[in-house]
Amino acid sequence: MSTQRHAIPRSLVALASILTAACAGAPAPRPVPAAVEAPASEPACAYVTSWGGEDVCGVHVPDGRPLGCVRTGKKPHGVALSPDGSRVYVSNEGSDTLTVVDAASLRAIAEIPVGHVPNQVALSPAGDRLWVTNNADSTVTVIDTAINAVARTLPVGRAPHIIVTNAARNVAVITSEGDGALDLLDLSTFERVSHVPVYGFPRVLATTRSGETAFLTIRWLNGALVVDLRGRGPKDRVALGEPRFAPEGKDAHGIALTPDGRVVLLTTQMTDQLTFIDATTLAVIDQIRVGRNPNWVDVTPDGRIAVVSTTGDDSVSIVGVSSRKVLSTVRVGRQPKRLVVGRCAARPGGGR
Repeated sequence: MSTQRHAIPRSLVALASILTAACAGAPAPRPVPAAVEAPASEPACAYVTSWGGEDVCGVHVPDGRPLGCVRTGKKPHGVALSPDGSRVYVSNEGSDTLTVVDAASLRAIAEIPVGHVPNQVALSPAGDRLWVTNNADSTVTVIDTAINAVARTLPVGRAPHIIVTNAARNVAVITSEGDGALDLLDLSTFERVSHVPVYGFPRVLATTRSGETAFLTIRWLNGALVVDLRGRGPKDRVALGEPRFAPEGKDAHGIALTPDGRVVLLTTQMTDQLTFIDATTLAVIDQIRVGRNPNWVDVTPDGRIAVVSTTGDDSVSIVGVSSRKVLSTVRVGRQPKRLVVGRCAARPGGGR
């Protein structure tokens, strides 16, 4: 994550009615019956960037089998996986480049110069374009994945951080740390569709399938905002209670939504917790301990397994979504940050 600091907008006051209870005690989790996690219907692969190790490491899910690591540029941060699982894309904050990895052979096949301090990456739904947020340039680089070359560079809000794409609305949703807002850009025309103030320092977001709503973590709130992406901004919030003596930025961070849209998963770095939240009622379903300093979370395409990167342990936690239990812990590179879970690439000889 970029170390740039920005003042919280004074218009944060406008969120008083939403954030009033943010420091209240966490709601009691509902009891969950013991369960044995069923095997995933299709194996998946997770790819994790090692910010301190300058590589990206693969893990087979759910069995936790290490697939190996690939050298990248300096301070690898964001990561994306092509729809067919054949390519892994890694942004390198320390070298201002993007590394393209062949997932089947685990070999770097291209290094593409982008903007300054590239943070997060996201593919268009068809996988033909890759969008990269350049935090220090306030731009987004668009890469043609067929030829691994820069197609366009677009100006966006100040200090863009996270980017996700949504197929239903054909948009990219970009967090602007410097503006305390979300910007929506059309994936085809590259024009800005809307600008949505969130009145705080946006961190990580996940959008619903329809693209009308986002669940967004913001700094200084251990929880998440529910944001209307049609331009109306924050409309609700989940407040888990602030950990005592929490260092700045160590509250809620990573967030994901199960493919069926029913459950939000949220990591809290200070308390080493993964929280399961009902996406409709916003009630806490359960909270479990994972590894130290959980940074990122993603879910397998079938929704059965969650994978959490734990920066403090140099590992990932593989978690059953229905059992809400840690199934295994797998060591990866140093200071793992972002991760992505998706299809496994076909290996030589037809294996996966």
